[in-house]
Amino acid sequence: MAAVLTWISVVVTPWAMRQAVARYDYENVYTFPVITLGMVLVLDSAAIFLGFLGIRQPTAKAMSGAAIGIGITGIVGLVIYVVGTVVIMPRVG
Repeated sequence: MAAVLTWISVVVTPWAMRQAVARYDYENVYTFPVITLGMVLVLDSAAIFLGFLGIRQPTAKAMSGAAIGIGITGIVGLVIYVVGTVVIMPRVG
């Protein structure tokens, strides 16, 4: 779910920003990405937490490990995206 929401956020964010700028609504330019990427962070954190809970169970260790790996990968990707967008991109132009 978090991966799909991340994809939707990355694809829809430029459109949402253009719509906000067209309405001269500069206060809400970053509202959509902040909300969706915040939800992604919560879902990835939940995957890690539930994966660690599942590791303690006697069965399904592979599924728990997959949940932990997917959650950590999602958070690392989110951090790279945010750093690239907030820090690197403004310096390019």
